[in-house]
Amino acid sequence: MDNFKSFNDFLKEQHGGKTTPSTQEVPVEQTPPPPHPAKKNSGKRLKRPRFKGKAYAAGGLGVLAVIGLSLFFLPIPLGYIDLEGTEVLTTDDVIFEGRIRQPVNVLQISSSDLEKRLSRDIRVSTVYVGRRFPFVLEVNVTDRVPLAIVQDEFGYVFLDKDGVVMDSTQSIKKVNVPLITGKRLGNLLLGDSIAGGEIDQALDFLNHLSPEGLKVFSEINIGNPEDIKAYTRDGITVKLGNGSDMAGQARLAENMVGDVKARGLSVEYLDANLASPFIKLKK
Repeated sequence: MDNFKSFNDFLKEQHGGKTTPSTQEVPVEQTPPPPHPAKKNSGKRLKRPRFKGKAYAAGGLGVLAVIGLSLFFLPIPLGYIDLEGTEVLTTDDVIFEGRIRQPVNVLQISSSDLEKRLSRDIRVSTVYVGRRFPFVLEVNVTDRVPLAIVQDEFGYVFLDKDGVVMDSTQSIKKVNVPLITGKRLGNLLLGDSIAGGEIDQALDFLNHLSPEGLKVFSEINIGNPEDIKAYTRDGITVKLGNGSDMAGQARLAENMVGDVKARGLSVEYLDANLASPFIKLKK
């Protein structure tokens, strides 16, 4: 048993005392990849994606567009109508004649269309429609008022300052505007306009009287175009000749009548001749 040799000792003897190294696995060291060179900071901030910001902006614009369209087309009440200058029309008249949809939304009303519609009303002389911030529609109306009354084929008609027929009547007992006499017109309808000739001269005379002067004169007779006469309510006759300058003669006639009344004169007539005015006293 003492002569027993191990296999390792046997191998040593065969190879001259050297041992054959056994094959062993040697771990391989893995060399890490070289680090990427650091990028130099250029001093500029990194850009962030703008997609979300654009989406929010587009959404906001869409909401505003929907609101705007709703205000212009849906029956949503907005603002009010401010009616001024008239003693005849009411806001309900404006809504009815302007064909304005209710509830009133001033953004849905065309100011030019409303102005055109109201101007067709015989009660309206002039009309202006505008806007005031933020949501006010201004409607300014000048009423058509009667200036004189004249006889036509079936009765009497009221004329405004422009000679437009604005009303009719069968009786003149309670009329408080001057009467144009000496000429009978044909069949007249509301809205008809009378122009030309002695009617224009009579209206010209009345248009140039003051509001107080209009209360003084009760009649103007145009029967003789060369000898037009005006009459006061207390019976004073004022000769106007052929009425070549009614504007000037109206002011002169009003002053002469005022002077006669102030002085308590009893006159036969007054001659409102611009070149040589004359007062004919009663004897």
